[in-house]
Amino acid sequence: MLSDEQKKDCVDNIDTYSLDEIEAKLSVICVRNKVSFVDEPTPPQEEKPTTTYNLDSTVTEYDNMPAWLVRAIEVQKEGNF
Repeated sequence: MLSDEQKKDCVDNIDTYSLDEIEAKLSVICVRNKVSFVDEPTPPQEEKPTTTYNLDSTVTEYDNMPAWLVRAIEVQKEGNF
């Protein structure tokens, strides 16, 4: 959130400043530079299309169906469920 140049004084004097002094100096720099501590919203993710399967007994095209679904339709047609 802060550039190396903005943190330089604290980094150079890390052994001479107390933790409170470092926090105070960095806090003032953040306020002066209007640093935002709010998480940036994540860009919207591309929605994947929903896949829908029909288990109707009239289904005849199995080309794009996973093997487990083809077997489920076959079992349904056999009446073994």
